[in-house]
Amino acid sequence: MEHGRREEAPKTPPRREPKPKRRGGAGRIVKRFLFVLMTLVLIGVCTSAMMAWIFMKYAETTLTPVLQVNADDYTMNYSSFIYYQDKASGEWVEYQTIHGTENRIWVDIEDMPDALWQAAVAIEDQRFFEHNGVDWKRTLGAAVNLVTDTKDTFGGSTITQQVLKNMTKDNDGTVNRKVREIFRALEFEKNYTKWDILELYLNFIYLGQGCYGVQTAAQFYFGKDVSELDVAECASLIAITNNPSMYGPMYDITITREDGTTTTPRELNKERQENILNKMAEVKGPATMKDDLSDPESWSTYLTEEQAQAAKDEILQFTDGSTSADDVVAEATGESMYNSWFVDQVIRDVTADLVEEKGISTKEAETLLYNGGYHIYTTLDPEIQSIAESVYEDRGSLNNLTSASGQLIHSGITIIDPYAGNIVAMVGDMGPKEGNLLWNYATDIQQPGSSIKPLTAYAPALDSGAINPGTTFDNYPVQLMNGSPWPKNSPNTYTGWTSVSMGIQKSINTIAVQALQKGGVTNAYAFATEKLGLSLSPEDMDVSPLGLGGLTYGLSTVEMAAAYASFANSGIYNEPKTYLKVLGEDNSTVILENTGEQHVAMKESTAYLMTTMLQKAVSNGTGGAARFNGMSIAGKTGTTNDNFDRYFVGYTPYYVAAVWVGYKENERISYSVNPAASLWKQVMQQVHADLENKSFAKPSTGLTTVTICADSGLLCTDACHADSRGDRAVQVTVATGTEPKEECTLHKLVNICTEGNCLAGEFCPETSVVQKGYLDYVREDYGESIKADDDAYLISSLEKAAEESGGCPVHTTAAVVPVDPNVPVDPNDPDAPFIDDDPNNPANQTPESGDGTGGSQEEWWANIIGPAPTN
Repeated sequence: MEHGRREEAPKTPPRREPKPKRRGGAGRIVKRFLFVLMTLVLIGVCTSAMMAWIFMKYAETTLTPVLQVNADDYTMNYSSFIYYQDKASGEWVEYQTIHGTENRIWVDIEDMPDALWQAAVAIEDQRFFEHNGVDWKRTLGAAVNLVTDTKDTFGGSTITQQVLKNMTKDNDGTVNRKVREIFRALEFEKNYTKWDILELYLNFIYLGQGCYGVQTAAQFYFGKDVSELDVAECASLIAITNNPSMYGPMYDITITREDGTTTTPRELNKERQENILNKMAEVKGPATMKDDLSDPESWSTYLTEEQAQAAKDEILQFTDGSTSADDVVAEATGESMYNSWFVDQVIRDVTADLVEEKGISTKEAETLLYNGGYHIYTTLDPEIQSIAESVYEDRGSLNNLTSASGQLIHSGITIIDPYAGNIVAMVGDMGPKEGNLLWNYATDIQQPGSSIKPLTAYAPALDSGAINPGTTFDNYPVQLMNGSPWPKNSPNTYTGWTSVSMGIQKSINTIAVQALQKGGVTNAYAFATEKLGLSLSPEDMDVSPLGLGGLTYGLSTVEMAAAYASFANSGIYNEPKTYLKVLGEDNSTVILENTGEQHVAMKESTAYLMTTMLQKAVSNGTGGAARFNGMSIAGKTGTTNDNFDRYFVGYTPYYVAAVWVGYKENERISYSVNPAASLWKQVMQQVHADLENKSFAKPSTGLTTVTICADSGLLCTDACHADSRGDRAVQVTVATGTEPKEECTLHKLVNICTEGNCLAGEFCPETSVVQKGYLDYVREDYGESIKADDDAYLISSLEKAAEESGGCPVHTTAAVVPVDPNVPVDPNDPDAPFIDDDPNNPANQTPESGDGTGGSQEEWWANIIGPAPTN
């Protein structure tokens, strides 16, 4: 404690004087509000600028490439033409004019009554003559409807926008499409007049019952040219376009309204027609095409009230509808209603190539093709096409074949010139053709069955040198699969050791599988897909699909014919094609060029050897139903499980044809022969009727003829020549370098008793024993039901028989050799016969000749050693 200091009392803090309240609080709030507002405005401006930049980039990258639409590419003024090359003169000949699947007859707007375009404008786009392609007021209303979900459609489309949608077929229901359509419309109106646009609109609109455009509709509904329509009829036609199935007056249906009352399309058409007439009496516009479009003040309504009422009072006279839109167009154009199957495929091929070349949609490409005035130079041979069609149109060609459930049989055929890859004819189904661009069984993928074996199992292995025609495999199940021997043959029999050539000739599954395994599955898949152009699935890279033909999806007759054409064309593959080039409307500008890919698929020797083996398949094998006299033919059949699919691919030195036959829904095909081979013969026999028979091309080098063992495929030994079935030596032609260098190890010489027809046993005398060649091979035992024809010629079979019988059935004991008494015996020779000279043994009591006992010396010896052998 410190002394001398006083402790101070705590100080009291000074009181704070209250601050005076600030004035102007409302101003401070205003300032803050303005600050926030300016901030929001700044953010909005920045966001808008950013969005504007994004939109400009979007327009630049997405919209700009598709804004330009050339109406000349879509109008119907320019038909496209199909040509073929005359075989005799080489000149190109016009085959036909093509038009789209839409039944449309083009008509110029000058030939239409004014009331027609006036009705369209009045009901569809009242401000058509005032806007520049987009009616912003309607567009804004449509956008509000979209946001508020008050309507289920965008709406707001002008006639210009509808024209673009109808021409380009760009009609998906997306915002992107709508924006694209708006910008297109603005651009389009810079290049085309209002009258151009109305002409396009009235020629493109769909008016029900297959009628496209007002000309076809006028003839279908009223039986008159469009120029002859009066006001009432014009309004009736335009009434249809809003909803053809509801307002089409020829539809014979009953429609139930929401209130339960009923009506018909004809009644609804009349209601909408009167609505249009009312609009025509309200909306002002140019009276004729000669009126000044820049002076709307001079316009009047399209109709007076009196004219509108008179049109309403008119009773419309419709046709009976017996003449279809197809008939109308066919009569107007002078063309057949339906294209040939070949022309259909040309249309598909050119369309697909236009899509790829121009980067456009399929619908746009179709419109270009039909209306661009293109000149299409095809590979068609009209004579061959006519022959194929005549066979296929007559279902009697297959005896009106139907399935057990009543299904009609279907088939497709493709015929190719193997030296150029040109498809010369194609038919896509049986029976009369009843439409365009129908389902085509020639181009549809189907299961090829065994017809794929030459392409996947044999040719790849042959080309790599893994096998040759004389190579042999055991025609016997290769393995157990799911507990059963696999693969099975058809019929379910096995011959044993069999050559590749015979395997192809008789379509033996076990040989195909082993040939595939020898050549390699990976190699076979690559060969088929890369060398022969087959569209196999990756799942097909396995033994069963490639060896037997059970593919994941299948192959078309076009693919199969093109692949087999490589055999006929000395190993050269040509990509199949239906056309060579497409020129523009001036017949000189190249639109498309289709040279097609060509490459070496296999060695020339491979192609020739495959052809020689496939010739045997037709002359002496499974393809006999395709054979006809006077022409060299090679080919291969194909059958799938339960006979669901039947295939035949065959070729001559002139043409290759592939045929598939089957039902729409899988069902067993019951026919006396392979129906695909039968159709092939019926078509190709006529095609070759006036063609000279000639041989297939044979390489001048690269082939060698060699003598081999028919069982092992190797060089013959003495055992091969001594086979109990006869000499097994055969001559085969193989590719040089693939001939065998080793001797047969399958045959071995064994001792056979000729009397017992078995392995010689210890008691078989030398005079009965010969050496024969037998097969030194042991097979897997799959039970009594699985046997091979050559089992009897296996050494193992002989050994098993000998074991079961106990040896030779004839020579069961040792033979006693008689001793010649006149030959002295050396008592010191261990091999000398034992002589019993006991005088008490009756056998030693040899009777003297003429001793009166009634027996001869020969008889006595016979009792001792048995009867003498006979010759």
